[in-house]
Amino acid sequence: MSKDNLSLMRGGAVHRFLSWSGALRPRLSLSRFIAVLVVGIAFVPLAVWSALNGTLYGEQVHMPLLQDYSLLFRLLGALPVLILSAPLADHLLRAAIRQFSRGGFVRTDDLGQFQHVLDVAKRRRDAWLPEVLALVAAFLPLNSSPHLPELTHLSSWAAVQPGTPSWAGTWFMHVSAPLFRFIALLWAWRFLLWVWMLWRFSRLQLDLRPPHPDLAGGLAFLGNAQMRFATLAIAGSLIVCGACINHLLYTGATFASLRLLMCGYVVSVSGLLLAPLLLMTPPMLRAKRHALGKYSILGHRAISHFDQRWKRGEPADKSSLIDSDNSSALADFAAVYGTVANMSSIPINRRNVIGMLLAAALPLTPLVFFVMSLDELASKLFSILV
Repeated sequence: MSKDNLSLMRGGAVHRFLSWSGALRPRLSLSRFIAVLVVGIAFVPLAVWSALNGTLYGEQVHMPLLQDYSLLFRLLGALPVLILSAPLADHLLRAAIRQFSRGGFVRTDDLGQFQHVLDVAKRRRDAWLPEVLALVAAFLPLNSSPHLPELTHLSSWAAVQPGTPSWAGTWFMHVSAPLFRFIALLWAWRFLLWVWMLWRFSRLQLDLRPPHPDLAGGLAFLGNAQMRFATLAIAGSLIVCGACINHLLYTGATFASLRLLMCGYVVSVSGLLLAPLLLMTPPMLRAKRHALGKYSILGHRAISHFDQRWKRGEPADKSSLIDSDNSSALADFAAVYGTVANMSSIPINRRNVIGMLLAAALPLTPLVFFVMSLDELASKLFSILV
């Protein structure tokens, strides 16, 4: 049995630092601890300084901290989502990797290459360079303001006077924003590593079974594993939602003017996160093509024997697929052939597509309560139902 218990998340420079610090104890809920710690570092100083400046809430500035929904959705929504969902994603991706070898998809002759792919993936996961580059990229001065350009003319918790950052704005630029970007880049690096592994797996001589009832040659589990990256869609959707709410409140934008942006985000991010499974299309198409050829020949022979026994009344060939005492075997064969013919060329089913679209779309629903009041929404729903 190959050593295929590979974790994509538990590795790298950050993991080694946590191990050295003693944080990786069995009874400690590490993800919750890190989520509380990181959110506390990113948000609490902003709240304290804003409260001291009188910009936490109220009318002293146009955009107080507790009414900056882009910031709230980013630091109190997207940031903990990225941290808390990592263990579950890691568990399911690890199970998908094990299923490749233990499910019989890797031929015996290719087990050595399969193990080589896992060894290289582990070395790349544990390499210090990707996480150092992510850290450097996170602290680059990509944006001098926590707000979009359309909102920089407004006084806010970040800059009581436009162009002059407050202590809270300085903390956000140099601590909060880099922390968020660093964690997002770690997720992006794991996503790219998973894409590389799929590409290498697709180049192996996989033992696919086109008659498999999952209609993906047995690879439907990859679609379920890919859904673990829906976390990225949820986090991004929360950020988009907060930015859209700010536009509605502070720039006079309308829901109609933002719907193209929201629809474009939902469709594009869903397609981007599911696209890596297209790498499995070549082996799946080869397996389907070969199976259709073989089953077509077998089906022709089965029909010939069926005609011989049931139309012409001739004795059936006992060595044939169709036994003279069991004519339903032809119907069973037709069902198997239909499964092969309906085999997909990508390990994605309708449930995966709908699930990814919902993951990207549902966090946008708070926009409804900023477009219309709760009373107006209840009134419209009541008029529709009644």
